[in-house]
Amino acid sequence: MVKKNQPQSYEEIVKYFGEMSEDQKKMQEDKNYRPRYPQMQETYEEVFQEEKNRDRKEYRWYSVCAESGLLTRTQKEWPFIKTVGLASQIRIPLERDAEGTDITPDIRTFLEKGSRRSPSPVSDVEMGKDIQKTGMISDLELTAEEMGRIKREHWPVENRLHHVLDDTFREDRSPAKKSKNNLALIRKSAYNILRIAMLAGDCIEIMTEAMDEFNDDPQLRKKYVFNGIDSFY
Repeated sequence: MVKKNQPQSYEEIVKYFGEMSEDQKKMQEDKNYRPRYPQMQETYEEVFQEEKNRDRKEYRWYSVCAESGLLTRTQKEWPFIKTVGLASQIRIPLERDAEGTDITPDIRTFLEKGSRRSPSPVSDVEMGKDIQKTGMISDLELTAEEMGRIKREHWPVENRLHHVLDDTFREDRSPAKKSKNNLALIRKSAYNILRIAMLAGDCIEIMTEAMDEFNDDPQLRKKYVFNGIDSFY
């Protein structure tokens, strides 16, 4: 993923894909319209997805282009890139009236006026909390749908590993600076041991309670830390 911590590449992706999306719409309306980047437009593709997720509606646009030369860094630092993409997402909180009727605003109304649960309108330029844009690069040749699926599959990793490290292991709150890499390795090793014990049925599948069990049971520590772990294969 290419985010704002890589500002040049991120801004290039947002710029080019925004212009290619505009050109594609104009080409559909006018067959004589000439796009700004004809070579890039030849391999440009986008898909739209809509989903109701818990207490909100989610709208996603995934765009890809096989012309990787649009990024400055692909010429030297990222020569392996075969697909460049952009994911755009809007989340609109669900709303119901007193009779329970769904009155959730559509995308245009939400962006222009906001909603009762999110009253401040959010423009595309402001890139606020309700609009998320993420650049993507891959060394594989991917369609827009394939890249969207891969991005969605990233979240189980985030939820199962990084969120646990940040929350349960309090990684984000650690004051350690010089030893942060060593501590990160230890935390991940501890996480893997706990997960294996859960899969084997020796611990309850709640991370904090599994940590307590390891703390209280020396036999558990002996089995998984000192005796080694049997292979699952």
